[in-house]
Amino acid sequence: MLTYTMLKSVSHKNMGNVILAVSMIYLSCLHLHRQIYHTADYTLDITGPLMVITQRVTSLAYSLQDSLTVKERPTSANSSEANGELVKIEKIPSPLEYFAYTLAFQTLMCGPVVFYSDYIKFIEGARVDEFEKTKRATEPSPRRAVLYKVCGSVAAALLYLSLAQKYPLAVLEELTDPSSEVSRSWSALYLLWYAYLSTLVVRCKYYHAWLLSEAICNNCGMGFNGYNNDGTPKWDKMSNIDIFGFEFAQNFRVAIASWNKNTNQWLRDVAYERGGAAWRTARVYALSAVWHGFHPGYYLTFFAGGLFTVAGRKIRYVARPMFLDSVPKKLFYDCVTFFTTRVAMTYATVPFVLLHLTPSLAFYGKFYYSLHFIALGALLIPDKTKRSRGSQVQENSLYRPSVDALSILEPIESSSNGKLKIT
Repeated sequence: MLTYTMLKSVSHKNMGNVILAVSMIYLSCLHLHRQIYHTADYTLDITGPLMVITQRVTSLAYSLQDSLTVKERPTSANSSEANGELVKIEKIPSPLEYFAYTLAFQTLMCGPVVFYSDYIKFIEGARVDEFEKTKRATEPSPRRAVLYKVCGSVAAALLYLSLAQKYPLAVLEELTDPSSEVSRSWSALYLLWYAYLSTLVVRCKYYHAWLLSEAICNNCGMGFNGYNNDGTPKWDKMSNIDIFGFEFAQNFRVAIASWNKNTNQWLRDVAYERGGAAWRTARVYALSAVWHGFHPGYYLTFFAGGLFTVAGRKIRYVARPMFLDSVPKKLFYDCVTFFTTRVAMTYATVPFVLLHLTPSLAFYGKFYYSLHFIALGALLIPDKTKRSRGSQVQENSLYRPSVDALSILEPIESSSNGKLKIT
């Protein structure tokens, strides 16, 4: 109610910034309250749904800010291209439209975030009408997509149930306790293997929830995204995870872009593309960390993630062209990058699941912070400044370097509407 009142009363020139600040302050207060006063056995937690609502109201506010601001100035090709679909929201929603959107049940509990333009098209049935149906007498059926995603969700749940008892997080916490005899007896290599399996167990919960949520959206008609070349309907508009893209990624950027994709798009819309190029990496990581909460493990993970993303890009830019002149060398490079990405991802994400500072630092200490130092060392690698024109064209066609760490939020493959489309 507070944010809707602000939509009606705050100047549209600052609407997005004000509502983002108020929403994040409110969410932060609840994060702190839960972290301070709620015990481990406390089961009622409203911060999860509130995180989703925060994404919805802030994305709507920025969409309105962009739309109403564009209407006051001459339209140019650059402004139209920069704002994409956001300029199509031309008026503040009615109370019914607003609360129906912010409280839409399909993705309220665990996401993914649905953007207002997509939601209102779903309500009005306009999403299907955008695509040609000259050879189709009926509307596209989501049956196959729903069945596929429900099966994937069930498989993730079964994998979780089969591994959760064998690789519980409690053991991982014990392994990171320097005073534990078990911790002293296990090697760092075995600890890394156990950490990989423990974090895989945690990821299975997300896979189950997100696939089931996407299936619910598709089953009610939300998530239609046009047709494939063979004429079959695509139901990936609400896709939030590319499991194979994440688990088999060959670099950190692809892995992160395959995870929680709609949140990546939200971060891109409300932080990455606003305020100029300066400090946009810091803005995005800071917003993402505060949005998750205030456990120290979140911040350790985001710091490591940003560092590894920059270092991985630098190494890839320098090393990858050396392995492209033969198939065996390229295969060797792919295997090495796959393995190192899995190791780096496990190393970086353990604090995210441990949450607390002491066990997280103890885990890093087991490896003497080696991956941090390797990544920092990679940043010192000089760029290739002298290269032939042919090799430069080849490298640029294979990999486009960027000085910004948050190129993970730049589209790897652009969809027709310009939004992130990986997974």
